[in-house]
Amino acid sequence: MSHQQPPQQQVGQPTQQQVGQQQPQQQTGQQPQQQTEQQPQSFDQAVPQQVSQAIYKLEQLESDAEWAHGQAMNAGDRFTAGKLADISQIIHLQKTLLLRQSDLAQTFGQCTQQAIQQSTQQLQQSRVPGVQQVIQQAQQISQTITQASQQVAQQGQSQQMRGQTPSPRGGGQSFY
Repeated sequence: MSHQQPPQQQVGQPTQQQVGQQQPQQQTGQQPQQQTEQQPQSFDQAVPQQVSQAIYKLEQLESDAEWAHGQAMNAGDRFTAGKLADISQIIHLQKTLLLRQSDLAQTFGQCTQQAIQQSTQQLQQSRVPGVQQVIQQAQQISQTITQASQQVAQQGQSQQMRGQTPSPRGGGQSFY
């Protein structure tokens, strides 16, 4: 154990040679800071307000549907569990498309609304805890999806008119 302490002390107390080596690192460290200044500073700045509000509501619905899915599984109600899993996955994909500001968000939004309407009608009689709350949220979210999807589509069109190609947020490295 006494052999581990000296390396820790060297890391905590840099020698003059290490200090000299740190200065070039600080200079190179300034370049990424300049790059981050050009990028949006926060989620709220990167995503229009209407879209971020829709994403928040979609996250709530997805979370509640997942919880109710667990309750349905515990109750042995496979039909309800399957419908809730479908709702959760559909909502997750809609949220992903909105986050990426994909031009497919509006088209998929129409499919999402139809799927939610059909699923909630089939779940009306369920007595599984949490299902009625999911139904209520799902019925309220339809207009939110429409508005957010339209805003993403309009933003994509305005970028194309300016000669810019809409790029996925996050540099295309992550699908959220």
